[in-house]
This record gives sequence, C-alpha cells and structure tokens, in this order.
Amino acid sequence: MRKLMLLSIITLVLVSCQNDKYHKISGKVTDFNGHPLDSVTIRLKNKAFENMYETLSDEEGNYELTVKEDDYYCLYAIKLSEYRVNKLEYWTWNVPVYKDIIINPQYDRLEIYGINVFEPQVTPQETYMVYIRPMSLTKTLQFASEQKLNTEAFKSAKQAEELLNHSDKLINISPDRVFSEELEININGIKSEVLEIHKITEYARGFKMNGFIIQILKPDDSQNTDLKYDFISVKLHSKELNEIGKGEAFVRRIK
Repeated sequence: MRKLMLLSIITLVLVSCQNDKYHKISGKVTDFNGHPLDSVTIRLKNKAFENMYETLSDEEGNYELTVKEDDYYCLYAIKLSEYRVNKLEYWTWNVPVYKDIIINPQYDRLEIYGINVFEPQVTPQETYMVYIRPMSLTKTLQFASEQKLNTEAFKSAKQAEELLNHSDKLINISPDRVFSEELEININGIKSEVLEIHKITEYARGFKMNGFIIQILKPDDSQNTDLKYDFISVKLHSKELNEIGKGEAFVRRIK
C-alpha cells in the first residue's frame, strides 16, 4: 500500500512537471553609450527576494534565461565587482513571464530603485503615477564616509540601513531635486510627457528615504495595442550629481 501511494505521488509530480510551461527572458546589457557589458550578473527574484534564476552576460552583453511561466517580483543586473565601487544596479519590477520577453538592462552610478506605478481614479484614465526612489553612488559614498565605515562593512551590507548608526533616521542618498528635463519616461517604447513631480519621504524598516512621485501622460500611440501590460521605462540624468540611471516596470492594464 505504501509503495502504491509513493508511486502515485511520483506520477503526479512527473505529470505536473510535464505540464509546466517555460519561456525565455533575453536581452543585451549595455552602458548608456550603447557599449556591451560582459560578465554582468542577471538574477530573477521572487517577492521574498530569493534568486530563482541567474545567468551572466556574454562578451557582446547578451544574456538569456529560460524560466517557468509565472509572475516574478524583479529582475536585476550588475557586475558584482563594480557594485558600490563605481556603479549601482539596474532593476525591472513586476515581471510577468507568460511569453518570451526582452529586457535590456542599462546601469551606471544612479540606481532607479523601487518603481511602483498606479492609475489615478479619474476619468479618462490618461495618466500614470510613477513612484521612484533614485539612489546616487556619489551620495552613497559620501554617506559611508560620514558614517566612518570600513570598506568591508560597506561592501557587505545588504541593505542601506545596515550602514546607519542608531542616531540617524534619514538615509539621504537621493538627488535633492528632480526636474522634468532630466527625465525620459517611455510607455511601450513611446515617450511620455511629465506632468508633475513631487518629492516625498518614505518609511523603510525604521528609517526614512527620499523618493519622487511623477505623474505622466499616456501617449496615444502607446495605447493602440492589445497588450495586457504596459512596460514603463524611467531614465534619469541628474544634473545635480552628473549621474545617470535607468529602471523599468511592468504594470497590468485595467480594462
């Protein structure tokens, strides 16, 4: 009886595996001059921030992941030897893998982190509110110096708040201001107009960080499609810091 039950369980697992669907995430990692970046680590994560899939870009900057059909929390890219040395990271959020998709990471000294997108409850639904938390390498290095951190402690800290002493509450590593002319925001590859920019303070694990809510107008051409998701790309070139970064996110369309 026990052998029969075990055989039944194995059979169910095998049938389940055979029914799983897999798709490819692929793309090319480049700098902001279009030069390919090799040996960049690309990781696909779940909401617990566990690495589900991982690969490296080749000499031409190309990468490919074959992953199980599902919703994933984020994809990130960085050459690990560069992190917090001369570069920060690239992120794409809310990755829906139900067909083959292309994501082309770009990164430099400005990390566009924590992108969230929502649609205001106003008709017609012609705008998105896009939240970003930009993080500057220049200000991060300055912050580490002010905290009198040794190099190893700085490189090994997984979260920025691990670097703080308990007397500090604000992790001030964002640009002080963001202007519309510094932003390039595309929806499905089509440039969107920036309408409003508001700086806010975000609570995070006992500390505070600065972020920005940006209202953008949906281009008419970006809506003439049967896509279930909009792909929003945010590039910021901070004149204040002379740093550039890009982050992206998928947002499910509300029909």
